Amino acid sequence: MKAKELEFNKNEDFNKMQLSHYRKLALKIELGGGEKSANKQHAKGKLLARERIDYLKDQDADFLEIGKFAG
Repeated sequence: MKAKELEFNKNEDFNKMQLSHYRKLALKIELGGGEKSANKQHAKGKLLARERIDYLKDQDADFLEIGKFAG
């Protein structure tokens, strides 16, 4: 293999690993504070933020969350 091909493959592997990491992190963020926290809010008669959004938006509407990693 040529040096450029090796470098390309190395960069591609790195980017795939980064993408996998951020996808896992996004799933963790979507869970919110965890099951214990969710149960506590539900016991108070409250909905979680994502539950409120799902309640407000049209069922078949697309939704793009901005700022998932902020905060």
